[in-house]
Amino acid sequence: MLQQRAKIQWMKGGDQCSRVFFRKNDISNVFVAYYQRLLGGDRTDRAMDLRYLRPWARHIITDEEASFLIRPVTKDDVKTAVFDIEEDWAPGPDGYSSGFFKAAWPVCAPSLVADFRPISCCNVIYKIITKILVLRIRGVLDKLISPSQTAFVPGRSISDNILLAQKLFSGYNQCRLPPRCALKVDLRKAYDTVERDFLLATLQLFGFPPTFNRWIEKCVTSPHFSLYLNGEVHGFFAGARGLRQGDPVSPYLFVLVMEVLHLILLQFIEQDGGFAYHWQCKELSLFQLSFADDLILLCKAEVRSVELFRRRLDLFASLSGLHTNPQKSHLILSKAANGVRTSLLETLGFQEGRLPLRYLGLPLIASRLTMLDCQPLLQKIDARIRGWDGVSLSFAGRVQLIKSVLLAFEVYWAMAFLLPKGVIKEIVKRIRNFLWKGNSSSGYPKVARNSVCKPIEEGGQGIRDILALNRALMSRHLWSVIKHEKESIWVEWIGHYRLRDASIWMVNAKRGAWSWRKMLEL
Repeated sequence: MLQQRAKIQWMKGGDQCSRVFFRKNDISNVFVAYYQRLLGGDRTDRAMDLRYLRPWARHIITDEEASFLIRPVTKDDVKTAVFDIEEDWAPGPDGYSSGFFKAAWPVCAPSLVADFRPISCCNVIYKIITKILVLRIRGVLDKLISPSQTAFVPGRSISDNILLAQKLFSGYNQCRLPPRCALKVDLRKAYDTVERDFLLATLQLFGFPPTFNRWIEKCVTSPHFSLYLNGEVHGFFAGARGLRQGDPVSPYLFVLVMEVLHLILLQFIEQDGGFAYHWQCKELSLFQLSFADDLILLCKAEVRSVELFRRRLDLFASLSGLHTNPQKSHLILSKAANGVRTSLLETLGFQEGRLPLRYLGLPLIASRLTMLDCQPLLQKIDARIRGWDGVSLSFAGRVQLIKSVLLAFEVYWAMAFLLPKGVIKEIVKRIRNFLWKGNSSSGYPKVARNSVCKPIEEGGQGIRDILALNRALMSRHLWSVIKHEKESIWVEWIGHYRLRDASIWMVNAKRGAWSWRKMLEL
Protein backbone atom coordinates (compact mmCIF):
# COMPACT_ATOMS: atom_id res chain seq x y z
CA MET A 1 0.00 0.00 0.00
CA LEU A 2 2.75 2.42 0.95
CA GLN A 3 4.65 1.55 -2.23
CA GLN A 4 1.58 2.31 -4.34
CA ARG A 5 1.10 5.67 -2.59
CA ALA A 6 4.73 6.56 -3.17
CA LYS A 7 4.41 5.65 -6.83
CA ILE A 8 1.30 7.85 -7.22
CA GLN A 9 3.03 10.77 -5.49
CA TRP A 10 6.03 10.41 -7.80
CA MET A 11 3.82 10.38 -10.87
CA LYS A 12 2.08 13.57 -9.68
CA GLY A 13 5.00 15.60 -8.30
CA GLY A 14 8.11 13.92 -9.64
CA ASP A 15 10.15 14.92 -12.65
CA GLN A 16 8.78 13.94 -16.01
CA CYS A 17 10.58 11.16 -17.86
CA SER A 18 11.84 13.52 -20.53
CA ARG A 19 14.83 12.98 -22.77
CA VAL A 20 16.87 15.29 -20.56
CA PHE A 21 17.35 12.34 -18.19
CA PHE A 22 18.46 9.95 -20.89
CA ARG A 23 20.44 11.90 -23.50
CA LYS A 24 23.89 11.79 -21.95
CA ASN A 25 25.51 13.96 -24.59
CA ASP A 26 23.03 16.79 -24.08
CA ILE A 27 23.53 16.66 -20.32
CA SER A 28 27.32 16.70 -20.56
CA ASN A 29 27.24 19.54 -23.10
CA VAL A 30 25.13 21.68 -20.77
CA PHE A 31 27.53 21.09 -17.86
CA VAL A 32 30.67 21.69 -19.92
CA ALA A 33 29.25 24.87 -21.48
CA TYR A 34 28.29 26.30 -18.09
CA TYR A 35 31.64 25.68 -16.44
CA GLN A 36 33.56 26.76 -19.50
CA ARG A 37 31.77 30.12 -19.32
CA LEU A 38 32.38 30.30 -15.56
CA LEU A 39 36.02 29.20 -15.39
CA GLY A 40 37.17 29.72 -18.95
CA GLY A 41 35.28 32.43 -20.75
CA ASP A 42 36.94 34.91 -23.05
CA ARG A 43 40.52 35.70 -22.20
CA THR A 44 40.96 39.40 -21.54
CA ASP A 45 44.30 41.16 -21.29
CA ARG A 46 43.23 44.34 -19.56
CA ALA A 47 45.95 46.76 -18.58
CA MET A 48 44.97 47.30 -14.96
CA ASP A 49 46.79 49.52 -12.48
CA LEU A 50 45.57 49.80 -8.89
CA ARG A 51 48.54 51.72 -7.55
CA TYR A 52 46.40 54.84 -7.18
CA LEU A 53 45.02 53.15 -4.05
CA ARG A 54 48.43 53.07 -2.35
CA PRO A 55 47.80 56.18 -0.19
CA TRP A 56 45.02 54.24 1.57
CA ALA A 57 46.93 50.95 1.88
CA ARG A 58 47.97 49.90 5.36
CA HIS A 59 51.46 48.91 4.21
CA ILE A 60 53.51 48.55 1.01
CA ILE A 61 56.14 45.83 0.65
CA THR A 62 59.59 47.23 1.46
CA ASP A 63 62.84 46.31 -0.32
CA GLU A 64 63.85 44.14 2.63
CA GLU A 65 60.52 42.30 2.58
CA ALA A 66 60.76 41.90 -1.20
CA SER A 67 64.15 40.24 -0.77
CA PHE A 68 62.59 37.90 1.81
CA LEU A 69 59.83 36.93 -0.64
CA ILE A 70 62.12 36.08 -3.58
CA ARG A 71 65.09 34.62 -1.71
CA PRO A 72 66.41 31.32 -3.13
CA VAL A 73 64.53 28.21 -2.09
CA THR A 74 66.62 26.03 0.21
CA LYS A 75 66.33 22.37 1.22
CA ASP A 76 64.99 23.47 4.59
CA ASP A 77 62.25 25.50 2.84
CA VAL A 78 61.16 22.42 0.89
CA LYS A 79 61.20 20.20 3.98
CA THR A 80 59.20 22.75 5.99
CA ALA A 81 56.63 22.98 3.18
CA VAL A 82 56.30 19.19 2.88
CA PHE A 83 55.81 18.61 6.58
CA ASP A 84 53.34 21.52 6.81
CA ILE A 85 50.91 19.80 4.40
CA GLU A 86 48.19 17.74 6.10
CA GLU A 87 48.59 14.00 5.56
CA ASP A 88 44.88 13.41 4.97
CA TRP A 89 44.72 15.79 2.01
CA ALA A 90 43.71 13.99 -1.17
CA PRO A 91 46.59 12.94 -3.43
CA GLY A 92 46.83 14.28 -6.95
CA PRO A 93 46.50 12.26 -10.17
CA ASP A 94 49.99 10.85 -9.56
CA GLY A 95 48.64 8.99 -6.52
CA TYR A 96 51.23 10.26 -4.06
CA SER A 97 50.01 11.87 -0.85
CA SER A 98 51.99 14.13 1.44
CA GLY A 99 52.20 11.19 3.86
CA PHE A 100 54.29 9.32 1.26
CA PHE A 101 56.81 12.15 1.01
CA LYS A 102 57.03 12.47 4.79
CA ALA A 103 57.55 8.74 5.28
CA ALA A 104 60.08 8.50 2.45
CA TRP A 105 61.88 11.75 3.24
CA PRO A 106 65.09 10.09 4.51
CA VAL A 107 65.23 8.13 1.23
CA CYS A 108 64.17 10.57 -1.47
CA ALA A 109 65.13 13.90 0.17
CA PRO A 110 64.67 17.19 -1.69
CA SER A 111 67.37 16.35 -4.23
CA LEU A 112 65.22 13.60 -5.76
CA VAL A 113 61.88 15.41 -5.82
CA ALA A 114 62.66 16.54 -9.37
CA ASP A 115 62.41 12.91 -10.47
CA PHE A 116 58.63 13.05 -10.00
CA ARG A 117 57.12 14.73 -13.04
CA PRO A 118 54.37 17.22 -12.03
CA ILE A 119 50.89 16.94 -13.54
CA SER A 120 48.79 20.05 -14.17
CA CYS A 121 46.31 19.31 -11.33
CA CYS A 122 47.01 20.06 -7.66
CA ASN A 123 49.20 17.08 -6.81
CA VAL A 124 51.51 17.12 -3.81
CA ILE A 125 54.53 18.40 -5.73
CA TYR A 126 52.56 21.44 -6.87
CA LYS A 127 51.33 21.94 -3.31
CA ILE A 128 54.92 21.89 -2.06
CA ILE A 129 55.71 24.78 -4.41
CA THR A 130 52.69 26.84 -3.39
CA LYS A 131 53.26 25.98 0.27
CA ILE A 132 56.69 27.62 0.01
CA LEU A 133 54.98 30.72 -1.42
CA VAL A 134 52.42 30.62 1.40
CA LEU A 135 55.10 30.52 4.09
CA ARG A 136 56.62 33.65 2.57
CA ILE A 137 53.33 35.51 2.16
CA ARG A 138 52.48 34.82 5.81
CA GLY A 139 55.54 36.79 6.84
CA VAL A 140 54.11 40.06 5.47
CA LEU A 141 50.34 39.48 5.41
CA ASP A 142 49.56 40.99 8.81
CA LYS A 143 51.14 44.28 7.71
CA LEU A 144 49.15 44.45 4.46
CA ILE A 145 45.67 43.42 5.60
CA SER A 146 43.43 45.73 7.61
CA PRO A 147 42.38 44.53 11.10
CA SER A 148 38.77 44.06 9.98
CA GLN A 149 39.85 41.03 7.89
CA THR A 150 40.66 38.09 10.17
CA ALA A 151 40.87 35.12 7.79
CA PHE A 152 44.28 33.46 7.29
CA VAL A 153 46.18 36.35 8.87
CA PRO A 154 48.64 35.13 11.54
CA GLY A 155 47.70 36.31 15.01
CA ARG A 156 44.03 36.96 14.19
CA SER A 157 41.04 34.83 15.06
CA ILE A 158 37.55 34.22 13.70
CA SER A 159 36.25 34.85 17.21
CA ASP A 160 37.19 38.55 16.87
CA ASN A 161 34.67 38.98 14.06
CA ILE A 162 31.99 37.03 15.89
CA LEU A 163 32.40 38.91 19.17
CA LEU A 164 32.50 42.34 17.52
CA ALA A 165 29.48 41.57 15.34
CA GLN A 166 27.54 40.56 18.46
CA LYS A 167 28.44 43.87 20.12
CA LEU A 168 27.49 45.99 17.09
CA PHE A 169 24.15 44.23 16.57
CA SER A 170 23.23 44.54 20.22
CA GLY A 171 20.21 46.81 20.57
CA TYR A 172 18.99 46.43 16.98
CA ASN A 173 15.61 45.63 18.51
CA GLN A 174 15.38 49.02 20.27
CA CYS A 175 14.05 52.35 19.00
CA ARG A 176 15.99 54.57 21.41
CA LEU A 177 19.37 54.01 19.69
CA PRO A 178 20.44 55.75 16.44
CA PRO A 179 19.18 54.21 13.17
CA ARG A 180 21.77 51.84 11.75
CA CYS A 181 22.02 49.05 9.24
CA ALA A 182 24.32 46.30 8.04
CA LEU A 183 24.78 44.72 4.62
CA LYS A 184 25.53 41.00 4.76
CA VAL A 185 27.01 40.54 1.29
CA ASP A 186 27.18 37.22 -0.51
CA LEU A 187 29.68 37.03 -3.38
CA ARG A 188 28.61 34.78 -6.24
CA LYS A 189 31.07 31.90 -6.89
CA ALA A 190 33.74 33.86 -5.03
CA TYR A 191 36.92 31.84 -5.63
CA ASP A 192 35.92 30.76 -9.14
CA THR A 193 35.38 34.23 -10.63
CA VAL A 194 38.46 36.25 -9.61
CA GLU A 195 39.90 37.88 -12.73
CA ARG A 196 43.59 37.09 -13.06
CA ASP A 197 44.61 40.50 -14.37
CA PHE A 198 43.01 41.99 -11.26
CA LEU A 199 44.92 39.56 -9.05
CA LEU A 200 48.24 40.50 -10.64
CA ALA A 201 47.38 44.20 -10.35
CA THR A 202 46.61 43.59 -6.66
CA LEU A 203 50.07 42.11 -6.09
CA GLN A 204 51.57 45.11 -7.86
CA LEU A 205 49.50 47.48 -5.71
CA PHE A 206 50.95 46.07 -2.49
CA GLY A 207 54.49 46.19 -3.85
CA PHE A 208 55.21 42.50 -4.32
CA PRO A 209 58.42 42.14 -6.38
CA PRO A 210 58.07 41.26 -10.10
CA THR A 211 59.83 37.91 -9.64
CA PHE A 212 57.33 36.84 -6.98
CA ASN A 213 54.44 38.03 -9.15
CA ARG A 214 55.67 35.85 -12.02
CA TRP A 215 55.76 32.84 -9.70
CA ILE A 216 52.16 33.49 -8.68
CA GLU A 217 51.13 34.03 -12.30
CA LYS A 218 52.60 30.66 -13.28
CA CYS A 219 50.60 28.98 -10.52
CA VAL A 220 47.23 30.56 -11.27
CA THR A 221 47.38 30.36 -15.09
CA SER A 222 48.30 26.67 -15.37
CA PRO A 223 45.02 24.82 -14.68
CA HIS A 224 42.89 23.06 -17.26
CA PHE A 225 39.52 21.55 -16.43
CA SER A 226 37.45 18.50 -17.31
CA LEU A 227 34.11 17.44 -15.84
CA TYR A 228 33.52 14.00 -14.37
CA LEU A 229 29.88 13.03 -14.97
CA ASN A 230 28.40 9.60 -14.29
CA GLY A 231 31.81 7.96 -14.35
CA GLU A 232 32.94 9.56 -17.61
CA VAL A 233 35.24 12.51 -18.37
CA HIS A 234 33.76 15.28 -20.52
CA GLY A 235 35.35 18.39 -21.97
CA PHE A 236 38.83 19.84 -21.60
CA PHE A 237 39.43 23.57 -21.50
CA ALA A 238 41.92 26.05 -20.11
CA GLY A 239 40.95 28.13 -17.11
CA ALA A 240 40.91 31.87 -17.69
CA ARG A 241 39.85 33.07 -14.25
CA GLY A 242 39.45 31.95 -10.68
CA LEU A 243 41.55 30.48 -7.88
CA ARG A 244 41.75 26.73 -7.46
CA GLN A 245 39.98 25.16 -4.51
CA GLY A 246 42.45 23.11 -2.48
CA ASP A 247 45.45 25.13 -3.60
CA PRO A 248 47.34 26.22 -0.44
CA VAL A 249 48.04 29.69 -1.82
CA SER A 250 44.48 30.46 -2.98
CA PRO A 251 43.05 31.64 0.39
CA TYR A 252 45.92 34.08 0.87
CA LEU A 253 45.57 35.51 -2.62
CA PHE A 254 41.83 35.87 -2.10
CA VAL A 255 42.35 37.78 1.15
CA LEU A 256 44.63 40.20 -0.74
CA VAL A 257 41.93 40.63 -3.40
CA MET A 258 39.31 41.40 -0.74
CA GLU A 259 41.64 43.98 0.81
CA VAL A 260 41.33 45.97 -2.43
CA LEU A 261 37.60 46.30 -1.76
CA HIS A 262 38.46 47.71 1.66
CA LEU A 263 40.78 50.28 0.03
CA ILE A 264 38.18 51.24 -2.60
CA LEU A 265 35.61 51.85 0.13
CA LEU A 266 38.10 53.69 2.35
CA GLN A 267 39.20 55.96 -0.49
CA PHE A 268 35.67 57.00 -1.35
CA ILE A 269 34.59 57.42 2.28
CA GLU A 270 37.50 59.75 3.03
CA GLN A 271 37.22 61.71 -0.22
CA ASP A 272 33.43 61.98 -0.33
CA GLY A 273 33.00 63.24 3.23
CA GLY A 274 29.27 62.46 3.30
CA PHE A 275 29.46 58.93 4.62
CA ALA A 276 27.72 58.33 7.96
CA TYR A 277 29.35 55.67 10.12
CA HIS A 278 27.48 52.97 11.99
CA TRP A 279 26.87 53.76 15.65
CA GLN A 280 30.02 53.20 17.74
CA CYS A 281 32.26 52.78 14.70
CA LYS A 282 33.47 56.25 13.71
CA GLU A 283 36.42 56.53 16.10
CA LEU A 284 37.94 53.37 14.61
CA SER A 285 36.88 54.20 11.01
CA LEU A 286 35.14 50.82 11.06
CA PHE A 287 32.78 50.11 8.18
CA GLN A 288 33.53 46.49 7.34
CA LEU A 289 33.92 43.05 8.93
CA SER A 290 35.43 40.32 6.76
CA PHE A 291 36.36 36.70 7.07
CA ALA A 292 37.54 35.74 3.59
CA ASP A 293 34.37 36.13 1.46
CA ASP A 294 32.02 36.50 4.46
CA LEU A 295 31.45 40.24 4.30
CA ILE A 296 29.44 42.64 6.46
CA LEU A 297 29.30 46.37 5.65
CA LEU A 298 28.18 48.78 8.37
CA CYS A 299 26.76 52.30 8.18
CA LYS A 300 24.05 54.61 9.44
CA ALA A 301 20.63 53.78 8.02
CA GLU A 302 20.44 56.44 5.32
CA VAL A 303 20.17 56.30 1.54
CA ARG A 304 23.38 58.18 0.77
CA SER A 305 25.67 55.85 2.72
CA VAL A 306 23.96 52.71 1.43
CA GLU A 307 24.14 54.07 -2.12
CA LEU A 308 27.88 54.59 -1.65
CA PHE A 309 28.30 50.95 -0.70
CA ARG A 310 26.28 49.81 -3.71
CA ARG A 311 28.29 51.87 -6.19
CA ARG A 312 31.62 50.77 -4.73
CA LEU A 313 30.52 47.12 -4.81
CA ASP A 314 29.60 47.55 -8.47
CA LEU A 315 33.01 49.10 -9.20
CA PHE A 316 34.78 46.27 -7.39
CA ALA A 317 32.74 43.72 -9.35
CA SER A 318 33.66 45.30 -12.70
CA LEU A 319 37.36 45.16 -11.80
CA SER A 320 37.67 41.85 -9.95
CA GLY A 321 34.84 39.72 -11.35
CA LEU A 322 33.40 39.24 -7.84
CA HIS A 323 29.70 40.08 -8.16
CA THR A 324 27.21 40.25 -5.32
CA ASN A 325 24.34 37.79 -5.22
CA PRO A 326 21.20 39.83 -4.37
CA GLN A 327 19.14 36.70 -3.67
CA LYS A 328 21.53 35.63 -0.89
CA SER A 329 22.59 39.07 0.35
CA HIS A 330 20.69 40.74 3.19
CA LEU A 331 20.07 44.22 4.52
CA ILE A 332 19.66 44.17 8.30
CA LEU A 333 17.94 47.22 9.80
CA SER A 334 17.67 48.32 13.38
CA LYS A 335 14.19 49.02 14.74
CA ALA A 336 14.91 52.75 14.69
CA ALA A 337 15.41 52.60 10.89
CA ASN A 338 11.92 51.41 9.94
CA GLY A 339 11.18 54.79 8.36
CA VAL A 340 13.76 54.29 5.58
CA ARG A 341 13.32 50.55 5.20
CA THR A 342 11.62 50.62 1.78
CA SER A 343 13.99 53.15 0.20
CA LEU A 344 17.10 51.28 1.38
CA LEU A 345 15.85 47.93 0.10
CA GLU A 346 15.03 49.51 -3.27
CA THR A 347 18.47 51.10 -3.44
CA LEU A 348 20.29 47.81 -2.87
CA GLY A 349 17.98 45.16 -4.28
CA PHE A 350 18.96 42.88 -1.37
CA GLN A 351 16.71 40.66 0.69
CA GLU A 352 15.64 41.95 4.10
CA GLY A 353 17.42 40.14 6.90
CA ARG A 354 15.92 39.68 10.33
CA LEU A 355 17.79 38.78 13.49
CA PRO A 356 18.78 36.20 14.54
CA LEU A 357 20.70 35.72 11.28
CA ARG A 358 23.49 33.21 10.76
CA TYR A 359 27.01 34.66 10.58
CA LEU A 360 30.06 32.40 10.41
CA GLY A 361 27.90 29.52 11.62
CA LEU A 362 26.53 31.31 14.70
CA PRO A 363 23.39 33.40 15.29
CA LEU A 364 23.62 37.18 15.29
CA ILE A 365 21.38 38.32 18.12
CA ALA A 366 20.15 41.72 19.29
CA SER A 367 19.69 40.82 22.95
CA ARG A 368 20.43 37.79 25.13
CA LEU A 369 21.11 34.27 23.91
CA THR A 370 18.13 31.98 24.44
CA MET A 371 17.46 28.26 24.27
CA LEU A 372 15.71 28.82 20.93
CA ASP A 373 18.83 30.49 19.48
CA CYS A 374 20.87 27.41 20.46
CA GLN A 375 18.59 24.89 18.75
CA PRO A 376 20.91 24.57 15.70
CA LEU A 377 23.70 23.41 18.03
CA LEU A 378 21.48 20.81 19.70
CA GLN A 379 20.10 19.67 16.35
CA LYS A 380 23.61 19.21 14.97
CA ILE A 381 24.58 17.05 17.95
CA ASP A 382 21.36 15.02 17.61
CA ALA A 383 21.94 14.51 13.88
CA ARG A 384 25.47 13.28 14.41
CA ILE A 385 24.41 10.85 17.16
CA ARG A 386 21.59 9.53 14.95
CA GLY A 387 24.16 8.91 12.23
CA TRP A 388 26.06 6.65 14.59
CA ASP A 389 22.93 4.83 15.77
CA GLY A 390 23.12 1.19 14.79
CA VAL A 391 26.89 1.26 14.39
CA SER A 392 28.69 -1.15 16.67
CA LEU A 393 30.91 1.12 18.75
CA SER A 394 32.94 0.16 21.76
CA PHE A 395 32.97 2.29 24.89
CA ALA A 396 36.43 3.59 23.95
CA GLY A 397 35.17 4.43 20.46
CA ARG A 398 32.26 6.44 21.86
CA VAL A 399 34.62 8.31 24.18
CA GLN A 400 36.81 9.23 21.22
CA LEU A 401 33.84 10.42 19.14
CA ILE A 402 32.65 12.59 22.02
CA LYS A 403 36.07 14.20 22.36
CA SER A 404 36.80 14.72 18.68
CA VAL A 405 33.34 15.41 17.20
CA LEU A 406 30.59 16.29 19.67
CA LEU A 407 32.67 18.59 21.87
CA ALA A 408 34.07 20.31 18.76
CA PHE A 409 30.56 21.58 17.95
CA GLU A 410 30.18 22.98 21.44
CA VAL A 411 33.65 24.58 21.54
CA TYR A 412 32.87 26.79 18.53
CA TRP A 413 29.76 28.15 20.23
CA ALA A 414 31.44 28.35 23.63
CA MET A 415 34.17 30.66 22.36
CA ALA A 416 31.57 33.29 21.38
CA PHE A 417 28.78 32.92 23.96
CA LEU A 418 28.32 32.08 27.59
CA LEU A 419 25.82 29.32 26.92
CA PRO A 420 22.62 29.28 28.99
CA LYS A 421 22.57 26.70 31.76
CA GLY A 422 19.62 24.97 30.12
CA VAL A 423 21.60 24.50 26.90
CA ILE A 424 24.60 23.10 28.76
CA LYS A 425 22.28 20.73 30.60
CA GLU A 426 20.84 19.46 27.30
CA ILE A 427 24.31 18.95 25.80
CA VAL A 428 25.49 17.07 28.89
CA LYS A 429 22.39 14.86 28.74
CA ARG A 430 22.99 13.98 25.08
CA ILE A 431 26.66 13.21 25.63
CA ARG A 432 25.89 11.13 28.73
CA ASN A 433 23.25 9.07 26.95
CA PHE A 434 25.51 8.45 23.97
CA LEU A 435 28.41 7.49 26.21
CA TRP A 436 26.49 4.88 28.20
CA LYS A 437 23.75 3.78 25.76
CA GLY A 438 25.24 4.45 22.34
CA ASN A 439 22.29 6.63 21.27
CA SER A 440 20.19 9.56 22.47
CA SER A 441 17.84 7.49 24.61
CA SER A 442 18.11 8.02 28.33
CA GLY A 443 19.99 5.57 30.47
CA TYR A 444 21.39 5.25 33.95
CA PRO A 445 25.08 6.30 34.02
CA LYS A 446 27.44 3.79 35.59
CA VAL A 447 29.94 6.42 36.77
CA ALA A 448 29.41 9.96 38.06
CA ARG A 449 30.04 12.74 35.51
CA ASN A 450 32.72 14.35 37.67
CA SER A 451 34.70 11.12 37.52
CA VAL A 452 34.26 10.82 33.74
CA CYS A 453 35.57 14.37 33.27
CA LYS A 454 38.76 13.72 35.22
CA PRO A 455 42.04 13.37 33.27
CA ILE A 456 42.97 9.87 32.17
CA GLU A 457 45.96 9.96 34.52
CA GLU A 458 43.55 10.36 37.44
CA GLY A 459 41.28 7.51 36.40
CA GLY A 460 38.79 9.49 34.28
CA GLN A 461 38.08 9.50 30.54
CA GLY A 462 39.42 12.98 29.81
CA ILE A 463 36.04 14.29 28.58
CA ARG A 464 36.07 18.01 29.25
CA ASP A 465 33.51 19.58 31.54
CA ILE A 466 31.38 21.78 29.29
CA LEU A 467 30.61 24.50 31.83
CA ALA A 468 34.26 24.84 32.84
CA LEU A 469 35.34 24.81 29.19
CA ASN A 470 32.83 27.53 28.32
CA ARG A 471 34.04 29.76 31.13
CA ALA A 472 37.69 29.16 30.24
CA LEU A 473 37.17 30.07 26.59
CA MET A 474 35.34 33.28 27.48
CA SER A 475 37.96 34.17 30.10
CA ARG A 476 40.56 33.97 27.35
CA HIS A 477 38.88 36.94 25.65
CA LEU A 478 39.13 38.95 28.86
CA TRP A 479 42.80 38.08 29.03
CA SER A 480 43.20 39.43 25.48
CA VAL A 481 41.65 42.71 26.62
CA ILE A 482 43.97 42.87 29.63
CA LYS A 483 47.01 42.23 27.41
CA HIS A 484 45.58 44.64 24.80
CA GLU A 485 46.37 42.46 21.81
CA LYS A 486 47.02 44.89 18.96
CA GLU A 487 45.99 42.54 16.14
CA SER A 488 42.48 42.04 17.55
CA ILE A 489 39.84 44.40 16.12
CA TRP A 490 37.50 43.31 18.93
CA VAL A 491 40.03 44.23 21.63
CA GLU A 492 40.59 47.59 19.94
CA TRP A 493 36.84 48.27 19.86
CA ILE A 494 36.43 47.30 23.52
CA GLY A 495 39.26 49.65 24.45
CA HIS A 496 37.61 52.59 22.66
CA TYR A 497 33.94 52.11 23.46
CA ARG A 498 33.84 50.13 26.70
CA LEU A 499 37.02 50.83 28.64
CA ARG A 500 37.76 54.35 27.35
CA ASP A 501 41.44 53.85 28.29
CA ALA A 502 40.43 52.80 31.81
CA SER A 503 41.38 49.54 33.49
CA ILE A 504 39.08 46.59 32.95
CA TRP A 505 38.90 46.21 36.73
CA MET A 506 37.17 49.61 36.95
CA VAL A 507 34.41 48.86 34.42
CA ASN A 508 30.80 48.73 35.58
CA ALA A 509 29.78 45.10 35.01
CA LYS A 510 26.09 46.06 34.87
CA ARG A 511 26.37 48.24 31.74
CA GLY A 512 26.76 47.30 28.11
CA ALA A 513 25.50 44.46 25.94
CA TRP A 514 24.31 41.19 27.48
CA SER A 515 27.32 39.22 26.25
CA TRP A 516 29.76 41.82 27.66
CA ARG A 517 28.02 41.84 31.04
CA LYS A 518 28.11 38.06 31.21
CA MET A 519 31.78 38.06 30.34
CA LEU A 520 32.59 40.51 33.14
CA GLU A 521 30.72 38.32 35.63
CA LEU A 522 33.21 35.48 35.20
